[in-house]
Amino acid sequence: MSKRTFLPGLPLLLLASCNGPVQKSASHAVPSPDTMLVLKPTPAQLAAARPVHNLHCPTDGEVIGSMGPAIPVIYKGREVDLCCPNCPVEFAADPDRYLAVAMADTAAGK
Repeated sequence: MSKRTFLPGLPLLLLASCNGPVQKSASHAVPSPDTMLVLKPTPAQLAAARPVHNLHCPTDGEVIGSMGPAIPVIYKGREVDLCCPNCPVEFAADPDRYLAVAMADTAAGK
């Protein structure tokens, strides 16, 4: 004859070991508008952003407009123009670097 052990308190014990409701960590927090990256900005978002007016694409150095209309992205409240539809993905990989490149392009008047 086999014995079956019934542990009526086991479900409560398991629940008691839980840390309570799951809270979002800082990495899952909603980014503030000044650090948010927007790869497909709406007209309202573009109107609220400060244009950088970069003359060259920060990801590959092409002249803005040489490959068709500029592709705008917004990062840290700044509108950066890119040269083609493939560039937003590259920009997203390192937005701080590419924003700095765009800002330097404007400052240097290249």
